[in-house]
Amino acid sequence: MNRRNHRAVGRRCLAVVSAALAAALAATGPAAAESDRPGPLVLQKQGSFFVGGQSKSTGPNSDITIDQMYVQFQVPEGAGKHLPVVMLHGCCLSGKTWETTPDGRMGWQEYFVRRHRPAYIPDQVSRARSGFDSTAISQVKAGALPPSALPNVFQASHQVSWTLFRFGPTFGTVFSDEQFPVNAADELYKQMIPDLNALLPAVNPTWTNLAALAKQLGGAVLMGHSESGFFPEQAALIDPAGIRGVITIETAFCVTNLTPQQLAVFRDVPVLVVFGDHLADVPAFASLWTASFDTCNQFVQQVNAAGGDAQMLSLPAVGVFGNSHMMMQDKNNLEVADLILKWIDEHVGGR
Repeated sequence: MNRRNHRAVGRRCLAVVSAALAAALAATGPAAAESDRPGPLVLQKQGSFFVGGQSKSTGPNSDITIDQMYVQFQVPEGAGKHLPVVMLHGCCLSGKTWETTPDGRMGWQEYFVRRHRPAYIPDQVSRARSGFDSTAISQVKAGALPPSALPNVFQASHQVSWTLFRFGPTFGTVFSDEQFPVNAADELYKQMIPDLNALLPAVNPTWTNLAALAKQLGGAVLMGHSESGFFPEQAALIDPAGIRGVITIETAFCVTNLTPQQLAVFRDVPVLVVFGDHLADVPAFASLWTASFDTCNQFVQQVNAAGGDAQMLSLPAVGVFGNSHMMMQDKNNLEVADLILKWIDEHVGGR
């Protein structure tokens, strides 16, 4: 075969392969293509800012700012009537919780924005980009305070994270229907950072800053997770003016000893509490999660009895199984997000 014929055959083979590839891609259908590549993310604006903060003197001509809360945000085109949703992370974590999942899928921040909801992602006061007050640590080092004045700094280990977050009954074992992408657990461990909340006063500045943020946004839905799960309710008890709804995801700290005056706050602030699966199936933490579920149920009942609108969303009870404590990163995270968005539309509404 001469060189010209060889090139002609090559072109014909390339055309056949290209046609077959195009047919195969077409056979996947638009749903598969949209799932893999959902299209451009169109934003009206994005950025970051701080809420709160106060000056503190640590010596002559030495003032610092403490108690500020960092917030990053994305506002989509077409946000229109939809309320902003504020997503607050839990213990030993940061706003990264809501971004891309450990295995590289779309996180709730992007998904909510694609559903035309402005998404605001804070870092708790004393965490990550919000910073922390290092005064006591420096004073101990300088000998001005005893070592006992050092704050407790908690950082979750791989082993604790695995079982506390209910990936399986023991470290390294996995529930048969587990939704967390355990093959990417190492990427979750990279997100775990020191928790310095022990430095904070009894009234956590994050609560006050959340209430202020909701007012600044002209109304918002506050969503907390784990350590911060009840923070939206605490913010509403401080100042409910801008808080249009609160969502608690798997907290261990639902408060059930509220006064009638405090419960009255939730007559105008709808409440959603969400729990995943396998609450009683991790021996080391079964009592924690079952007790948390029970006390949160009590809180829901108390709010409803006081004339409010509260709902407990147990995912297994509605046929959604295998979800971990990190449901916003689970393999079915968008299915869970849709349930939350549906609740917002039906119980909170828009602007």
